[in-house]
Amino acid sequence: MRQSGRNLKYPALLFSLTLLFAVSRPFATEQQLGAQSAPEDKFLDTKVPEFELQDQTLVDGLWKLARAPAPFAFGFENVLKKRLADADIPDPKFSLQLKNTTVRGVLNALCEADSRFIWSMDGATVNVFPRAVTNDDSYLLNRRLERFELKNATDVDKGLFAIPQQLPPPFEQVAHAQAGGGDPYPPEPWTVTFLNLSVRQVVNRLALRGGPCGIWIFGGAADFRSFGFFNTYACSKQQPPWIQKIIESRPKNPQP
Repeated sequence: MRQSGRNLKYPALLFSLTLLFAVSRPFATEQQLGAQSAPEDKFLDTKVPEFELQDQTLVDGLWKLARAPAPFAFGFENVLKKRLADADIPDPKFSLQLKNTTVRGVLNALCEADSRFIWSMDGATVNVFPRAVTNDDSYLLNRRLERFELKNATDVDKGLFAIPQQLPPPFEQVAHAQAGGGDPYPPEPWTVTFLNLSVRQVVNRLALRGGPCGIWIFGGAADFRSFGFFNTYACSKQQPPWIQKIIESRPKNPQP
């Protein structure tokens, strides 16, 4: 676990992390909004012949949907506990059996089954977050950065910890907690400037830097908030060359 402070990083700790932001208008259903698709959103209309969940959670369904038939990037924000020491908030489990629908239809059905959540689009990234924080300007992922700059970033931590450093007061705590290790970042240094984005939108871009199916999970508690970053690479016909080079450079296990 890596935590930001005022120019501080705390030592790594190992613990298991349960999989557990202004934004484009949140979706309850397509009909309610009358939204029109942007080119990046075209995957929402991809046909899903069959989609089934059996006694599973919304995030289980999101992971399943994001892999096929039209892989996509997403960010998921769990409902935060009050304190890290509190018991985990149970996620409702449900069953779904959908036929002849679309990616959009499945997303709507998931958020109807667990009505604590709604979803929105930011470019090609699906964001799923608690309905209760939609209009909360003090909620970390809804806060805005008039200007966000990165110089020579070669890992996601540099971008993540730059967020609280570049936000106006009050200072925000964030941590990077990863179960099983995170996906690597491209080795080429990344220098970029974003203007007038929410923290949610910045995190989307940090995740996508790792690949077109960048995925991030936000959770924890009001007194300790953490992110995990992942990538299925399902959006790519083959792994990016820089990923393949990393794999090939690793020591081979000795043969018995």
